[in-house]
Amino acid sequence: MAKKPPPLTLARLLDQIPSAELNAWLVTAAKAMPEFGKRLELFAARHCPEEVALVRYRATLTRLVKLRSRNPRKRATEAAQHFDELIGGLEAEFAAGRMAIVMTVCLEALAALNDFLWMNRGVKEKLEPRIAQLTDLHLRAATEFRPNREELATALVEEGQKAVLSAVFREAAYDYQDVLGETGLAHYRKAMEPYWRAVQTKEPMLWNRREQTIRQMLAWARAQEDPATRAAEGAEILAAVAVSAGEFLQAARSFLRAGKQSAALAAARQGFDRAIQAPLADASLLDLAILCMERAAPAEAAEIAWTAFCAQTDRDSYTLLREAAAACGTEAGYQDRAQRYAEEKGLSWNAIAVAAR
Repeated sequence: MAKKPPPLTLARLLDQIPSAELNAWLVTAAKAMPEFGKRLELFAARHCPEEVALVRYRATLTRLVKLRSRNPRKRATEAAQHFDELIGGLEAEFAAGRMAIVMTVCLEALAALNDFLWMNRGVKEKLEPRIAQLTDLHLRAATEFRPNREELATALVEEGQKAVLSAVFREAAYDYQDVLGETGLAHYRKAMEPYWRAVQTKEPMLWNRREQTIRQMLAWARAQEDPATRAAEGAEILAAVAVSAGEFLQAARSFLRAGKQSAALAAARQGFDRAIQAPLADASLLDLAILCMERAAPAEAAEIAWTAFCAQTDRDSYTLLREAAAACGTEAGYQDRAQRYAEEKGLSWNAIAVAAR
């Protein structure tokens, strides 16, 4: 008895269908089943010439952010699924070596994601992994493709400014430093200038745009190859935007690492002024006081310590005061002043003085 031939597989069955008929069926199915249609669009884009593929990817992105569900969490879930499919397509493009498409679509997808977050507040957690995937894919493609450095620098700055809500490319100058090189980093700084000037002159802007600009600048400073230059540039940025005592302390320490003693002292004094005026004790007060005292004459250093003690009357500030007073031979006088001041404030002198010994 003859054996029955094995049943035809789906692949073999499809091989027997005329291509025109199969294509017509696929188009009809795509219209009837939108989810299938989106996947088919992405599949087709991977097999098109680059300029045609870009048109298809852009059409897909336009639809991705126009989801119909009225439930925000469901919309976020649907968007995440669609972006997963898009990322899968871009990974295939990367494997095929079409890096220009990958870089272009990644940037546009990140902008679309940012817009989606803007229109659908409270869903960032659901989409954050896709932001990371797209930025990582863009960096990998840039590393392989090695595009024009000036064009890449401009794109990283501009896209970072457009997508402030999702904090895209906030650390780009540092992350892309090997791709940008010295020329690209110089152009990056030039492209940042109008945004940085707006921060420095305190022009009205959204807080997240201000934060994005500062972080972009600090990342550029960290990307500098020379350690002294890196520290100096970072310190200048920190000092320019410092508001709190802690921020001035950070700037002062960066200036010290850069060997800029005078700038460090100026930043420390500004921070110290902020700290002694704060309504509550500032954690940076004593560190700032010490920085101010290091280059002061003994008598001036003792007065700085006294000011710190008045602002923060406790055993730590009194220990600093005793050491500074001892250096100029006025320990007894400052001890009497400190005791009277503490008692006037209703504080236990024994708790302060005994603990400080």
